Formats: sequence, structure tokens, C-alpha cells
Amino acid sequence: MFDSAPQESPVHRPRLTGLRGVFRALRNFGLVDLGLHTPRQFESFTASDGQVVPVCVLGDGPPLVLVHGIGCSHRDWLPVARRLARRHCVLAWDARGHGGCRPALGSITLERLATDLAELIEYFGLDRSVLAGHSMGALTLMQYLHSYGTRRVAAVALVDQSPRIVTDDSWRLGLFGGCSAEMLAGLIAGARRDLAETLLNEVGARGGPWLTRQLGADAAIGRMLRRRLGRVDVRPLLDLAESMGRADFRASLSRLDVPLLVVLGGNSPHYAGLPLDAWYRDTIKHAQVSVYVRAGHSPHLSEPVRFTRELQRFIDDHA
Repeated sequence: MFDSAPQESPVHRPRLTGLRGVFRALRNFGLVDLGLHTPRQFESFTASDGQVVPVCVLGDGPPLVLVHGIGCSHRDWLPVARRLARRHCVLAWDARGHGGCRPALGSITLERLATDLAELIEYFGLDRSVLAGHSMGALTLMQYLHSYGTRRVAAVALVDQSPRIVTDDSWRLGLFGGCSAEMLAGLIAGARRDLAETLLNEVGARGGPWLTRQLGADAAIGRMLRRRLGRVDVRPLLDLAESMGRADFRASLSRLDVPLLVVLGGNSPHYAGLPLDAWYRDTIKHAQVSVYVRAGHSPHLSEPVRFTRELQRFIDDHA
């Protein structure tokens, strides 16, 4: 996928998470407009470094905070948020560098996102919140728990995320079952050099010959997307990817003292075929682990009714 990556053969070939995921990312970075605008209640808070962070707030009741993944926004949580808002005050932000929280002030790291989350909780006066995070959002929650503890947390839900994304001889449960720190550095370096070609080549390869032609450098759509992608400052997001590569939350999760729900996609392009479910069960004895056999990296999107039902039952039983 990235021709500059070191020659290494992971268990699962590195890839993006499909056409729908790519186009969601394009939409959330403001590169395409699908005309999907739904009236919602938005508030915002100003982080300690001056970044204004928008937050979608739905419903009333005990607080539930939803944290999206990289390249996503609050919109990706809406199928779940609307259902859960019948019984909860649901807060779903656009993390800095995503959705309506652009441009980002400075670089983005997991530590900065965890600070933003702590400041969101303080701004809205939340106490005993349930925190749910998908992918990067799950890593953000792990960083928050590591840095700030569980004093204001009632329960946690993590969606399709390993506590450490890079692998080595002692840890094979990271990305693709084989993504070393050196390999990740190569992927990031390739994206820093030419994001547009990397992304459009990937989309074209997944869409077949017709889409490949439409996204080519000589096609009108391809030229338009290259212009727009050329205006995107990806440096903050690649800084975030580097931060994610440094993170290792195995030890801190083993000491977690609040209820935990873990949801994994059985067909996740990141972790399919890896015994990540067994690691969570063995390491965090009180964890409730649910594998969605047919789901990919986003079980909450592919099976929102089941996800909502299981999350609500988990909250009812434990929070």
C-alpha cells in the first residue's frame, strides 16, 4: 500500500478499512459533501490551549461520552447516539483535527486528546460518566484512564482496539498481527510525502478499474480530489499516528478498577484472526468481551441495534 514501507510480511496485509471508511474520512475532512445535514444540538468548549472543540449533545439522563476514531467525527456515532439518547445525555465530540474541529492548533497526541477529554468532562460538569471509544477513540480513553484515573468514570467501553498497536517478538496482538515500530514509521513517512496518491490509489484499487480511471491524475474527479487533498494539513494527524505507535496501555489496563466492555469485529482488517479477545479476558478478569463475528473494524456502525442493546445492558448491569 505504501511503497516506502520496509519489506515486512505481517499476518494480515495492511489496508484501509474499505471504500465506505475512506469516503467517510473524506467527508469528515471536508473534502466531499454528501448533503447529509441533520439538525442537532451543538455546544463547544475551549481547551486550555485555545482550541475550540465542538460537541454534539443529545438527550437527558446519566452522561455517556462517545469518542470517535481517526478520520471520523461525531457523525459516525449518530446511529448509536440517537438510540442511547432516549435514556442518556450523550456527548459526542469532533476531536481536534477532525470534523468541525479544524484546523488543529499545533500537533495532536494521545496525551493532548486525553487532556481535551478531561477538560470536556470538567466543562460539562460530568460525574460518573460512561466512556465509549472506537479505535483511536479507545486509545484516547486508555490514555485518559492512565493519566487521570477513574474518579469521574462509571464504566468504559472499548471498540476494536489493541492496547498496543506495534508488534515485536513478545507482542503479536497489534495491527495486522505484524506491524513493527519500523514498519509503522515507514507508513507514516510515505503518507507525509504524498497523501493524495497513497489514498486515491488505495480507493481505486478497492473500487475496480472504473473507479481507478475516475481517480486517475488525468480525470476530472481525480484532479479535483488531488487539489483538495493538497490543501489538507496532515501533519497533526501523522503526529497523532506517531503518538499512537508509542503508546502501550497493557499494564495500566490490567489495573483498571471500573467495569469494562470490549467489542471486537470478527472481520476487522486490523485484528481479525488474532486472540485479542482472549488477552482482554485473561488480563482484565472483570471485562465483558463481545465479538461481532461478521463485523469489521466498526461494529457499532455495521450492527448499531445490537451494539446499542449490549451497551445499554452493560450500563444497566454495571454503571
